Amino acid sequence: MTDAQALVRTLDFQLNIQSDNESLLYDATLEARSAYNETIRLAKQGVDWDTIPDQVADDANLVKNMTQRVVAKALGAMENYYEYDNFNQPSHTKDGTYPLRANYEEGYNLSLTNDGDVAFRISAKPYKHIKGVLKGGDAHLDILETALTSNEWKIGTAEALFHNDNPELHVNVTNTEQTVRDKQDSRTVIGVDVRQHGPHRAH
Repeated sequence: MTDAQALVRTLDFQLNIQSDNESLLYDATLEARSAYNETIRLAKQGVDWDTIPDQVADDANLVKNMTQRVVAKALGAMENYYEYDNFNQPSHTKDGTYPLRANYEEGYNLSLTNDGDVAFRISAKPYKHIKGVLKGGDAHLDILETALTSNEWKIGTAEALFHNDNPELHVNVTNTEQTVRDKQDSRTVIGVDVRQHGPHRAH
């Protein structure tokens, strides 16, 4: 599956926040850290993992799907810990910020402005949004603009985070055309049906 993975690119942008509420984003990344810590704490206590997402989402002051993305990331870290012989247990006492993870058109939106910029809108807290325009390298902006105007790239999840105290948005995009070619190639694969033959005796 390495071919398919190579088709996903992460585009990095700085956030030029024009809604004058950068502190709201900072508070939300602290809240995301709190949700991450709480998930790890509950998992360590042996709470049923299926109940953790709703439990944490009910307490967190974040948009629900964002909290669920953070919880999924935390449970993934715990899963790795158990899978690799209990090595490197995730901490539930870290402080500082944690990236806000968002689904496109649920937790965040992008659009082209009349000036040719890419505008963003991030739901940092329920019913509270951060707005502005993205700043970044031409190559990344070109891909994102293509994704917004054609079907060549599909926009996926993004992370809003602070890097050296500067707000950034890292957007995952998938090249859809390459994936289609991939599927055509896979038609040459023949499935073999392996059945167990032989008499079955009743004991």
